Amino acid sequence: MKFDVVVVGGGAAGVDSAVAARRHAPDASVALISPAPDLFYRPWLVYLPAAAVPSQDLSIPLPGIATQHGFVYVKDGVGVVDPVRREVVLASTGERIEYSQLVLAPGAPADRRRIPGADKHALFPCDRTEAALLFSRLDEMTEGTVAFLLTGERIGPGLEYAGWIARTLRATGRDAVRVILVEHGDALDLQFGARAADKLVSVAGALGVETVRHARPARIDSDELVLSDRAVGAELIAVTSPLRGPDLGLPSELLDVRGLLKVDDTLATPSFRDVFAAGDFCDVQGIGMEPPKTWIMARLQAETAGRNAAAALTGDRAVGINRAKVARMAAISMPDVGGRTLFVRNRKPVVGGSWPLRLRYRMDGKYLSQYRDRPGAVRPVR
Repeated sequence: MKFDVVVVGGGAAGVDSAVAARRHAPDASVALISPAPDLFYRPWLVYLPAAAVPSQDLSIPLPGIATQHGFVYVKDGVGVVDPVRREVVLASTGERIEYSQLVLAPGAPADRRRIPGADKHALFPCDRTEAALLFSRLDEMTEGTVAFLLTGERIGPGLEYAGWIARTLRATGRDAVRVILVEHGDALDLQFGARAADKLVSVAGALGVETVRHARPARIDSDELVLSDRAVGAELIAVTSPLRGPDLGLPSELLDVRGLLKVDDTLATPSFRDVFAAGDFCDVQGIGMEPPKTWIMARLQAETAGRNAAAALTGDRAVGINRAKVARMAAISMPDVGGRTLFVRNRKPVVGGSWPLRLRYRMDGKYLSQYRDRPGAVRPVR
């Protein structure tokens, strides 16, 4: 098989890239390859412990999205990407699919070995399978400690999980289960700014979450998180979350030290101008900052990657990602800590209360309605 544009990955970045490519090149053949049968809305995973949204509302079937937006859905993974031959090799069948333009948006799994012992003794609940294990083990706990280590490129979900789990434990009378947040170094300060970080810790504390600030994790054992100056005992340890790139057989010189694809501001690789990246697999260089690994940033990158892949088919000029918008969106945070939040801009607290959550839920609902084929929840039940 051969397609004008092939997109690898069925998450937010992959789907938006395929949709953008079709919108900018209506006559082009576009294929999206993903082993999962659905677009899974990961930002809502944190609400499942509290049953704040129905679990089925997190999944949108990819075949329906493909039909609606005019691309082909191929249910499989990709084992190898060969940029010289301009083809991808499917993981399960070995079939080769040729492309004229390629967008790589496979996501980035957790780097389970960055913290010693984490691969054996911790869960990484940004992954949907690991999240299900977390929820199952939580349901069995009547006492003990749940610890969330905030480390790596994506710490927000750990803060949100802790808030919603603490709220759920209180509501169900399981006060003997403690929830502890452990901040790796200055992770909270670096993401939110010192003042906002202190306020968010207070928000979490009001729900019963204990916080260990500015810690130096040494390793994770079966029943404790060992820090440089102490040990935090815990029956359940979750890490959110250092990331690494999946192994797609790409030449090592195209990747950074984490295995993420290095791209310029057009989201193309310098060595292969017909290969683009979007989302967590993307290491955007030369724009003066590293965009955060967030859902909003993945969608912004996907629009640029899909548009440029379509433009390349006709020889049109590639455009750079909107740096001003990247900076503006990177400067905003609205973590949902158990139904409470703080609107943070430029690492400074702006406003709390219900308004930031209403804004966040409105963005969720708008996105989900774009792809759903049936009505669903538009916001969590608080």
